[in-house]
Amino acid sequence: MNEEAQTLRIGIDGRWEATEFATSFTALDRLYTLRFGLAIEQEELRDLRDFYLEAPFPPLPLSKRYLRRWATVAPPTLLHAERTTLVSAAGITAASALLEPDERLVVQRIIYGSPGIKDLAGVGEIVGHVKDLLVHLIDHCSTRRQRNLENERMELENQQLQVEIAKQFVGLAQDLGYSKREMRQLVATAMHEQKPLVGLIAAGKITSVDTVDESRQ
Repeated sequence: MNEEAQTLRIGIDGRWEATEFATSFTALDRLYTLRFGLAIEQEELRDLRDFYLEAPFPPLPLSKRYLRRWATVAPPTLLHAERTTLVSAAGITAASALLEPDERLVVQRIIYGSPGIKDLAGVGEIVGHVKDLLVHLIDHCSTRRQRNLENERMELENQQLQVEIAKQFVGLAQDLGYSKREMRQLVATAMHEQKPLVGLIAAGKITSVDTVDESRQ
């Protein structure tokens, strides 16, 4: 994982209530933690695979699903104690406790105005995934406004697009061997966490997103 710090810069506009600021920061932090939790699983699976290949016993069929079952005998980790709950809101809270202070998403700067910015710093790779999620949501909401969605059919299409955006964000879980049921739960959790951001984007209060190299700040 790329652990170099990077800044997520979010363009904001309009009049913000205090609760909207709090809600947006919470949503960003939880989405960041969710994606970080999946990255931790990926690293642990890689370590388990290396250990398995070097273990002094006859080799068994190697697969992602086998590794995830075998991981239950390992010391308590995200894969053992918390892995199955990562697909829920409670799992994100549990995963947050595993992050070191320098891995967490922190507020760097806020310029409140019309327009303004919010800068949040975190681990570069994870910040990049959060940025991609927001880019898709902003593009989606812009298209929605242009089409002036009013009928049931187009509203259904809007929901399907949001599902696809959430699927892309947690797509790594499928590579990690998550079952279809777990994937559905994970996508539903991601959609729940991104919902406040969708509302702020649709209201024109979140207008843009980019990443900034913290070393150049």
